[in-house]
Amino acid sequence: MSATLLLAVALNMECVENQLKNGDQSQTLDQVKAFCSVERETTNLTNVQPESGSKTEQVDRRVAEERGYEYSRFGLSSHRNNYVLLGSYNNRPNEDSWEYEDEGVDPWEIKFQFSVKVPITPDWFGNNSGLYMAYTNQSWWQAYNKDASAPFRDTNHMPEMFWLQFFDDVAVGDFKLRGTSLSLNHQSNGRSGEESRSWNRIIGTVLFENGPWVFGARAWHRLHEDNKESIDDVRGDDNPDITDYMGHGEVFTVYSYQDNIFSLRVRGNIGEHKGGAEAGWSFPLTGKIRGYIQGYYGYGESLIDYNHKSERISIGVEVTPII
Repeated sequence: MSATLLLAVALNMECVENQLKNGDQSQTLDQVKAFCSVERETTNLTNVQPESGSKTEQVDRRVAEERGYEYSRFGLSSHRNNYVLLGSYNNRPNEDSWEYEDEGVDPWEIKFQFSVKVPITPDWFGNNSGLYMAYTNQSWWQAYNKDASAPFRDTNHMPEMFWLQFFDDVAVGDFKLRGTSLSLNHQSNGRSGEESRSWNRIIGTVLFENGPWVFGARAWHRLHEDNKESIDDVRGDDNPDITDYMGHGEVFTVYSYQDNIFSLRVRGNIGEHKGGAEAGWSFPLTGKIRGYIQGYYGYGESLIDYNHKSERISIGVEVTPII
């Protein structure tokens, strides 16, 4: 037996012993062994510097790193990318939904997103599938609008439950099918009266990979809600025409080059000639902090602006990238 293999076995035994002694006491022995196996795999992937755009650098690498957190008692893994855009300028701020009559909307604000997920069935169906719960918070904060006491202009809450399935060797032409998911999704801005916005959807997603490129598509079906009897009614449809602007799906792509990550997401309703597009550039700064530049054009950037066209450019930092 080689020295390298002996070292690996010893480290794995040490990990198992440490987890049994100091880890979550509710875990079974098989769960502890799975955690240590994933932790070793994650360490190996993290230490390897593969060629830019290789398979390990993208989907497989992220999956391996996330699995280490899934078995951790104190760990959370990111769902969508997490960022804080300290300089976010909107050339077309929405005055119609602004509640401060004496102070206008500041075109400069802070935009941030916080998104995490946890497994409900981490090891019941093997390493390539499972049921998850996730929460995403996206906020637009008028931090520089001192005249209006720096309020949050809108905050969108998006809890969801989804089944995720990864694939290893499913070829589709020159691409590989890497994953599919089916989710039950709720999104709302937590407000009432005229400013209330919400909708519920069933969303299906497919993900393909080819070298440095990742391509994906989402299609959704909006769950029906009855019309409101009055604007102050807490039950009923807040925004019956939201699919006219947000459409019934979106396509997205991610390209990785020398630790730079470029992304593009497009959605809309072709019949209504309305939609929106978001482009992003994530680049390394230091440690876990990355620089992030994001642009948005069109409808539906936030729920309060779903029927208002935005023209936004933002710059800030990203903590966890999109892939």
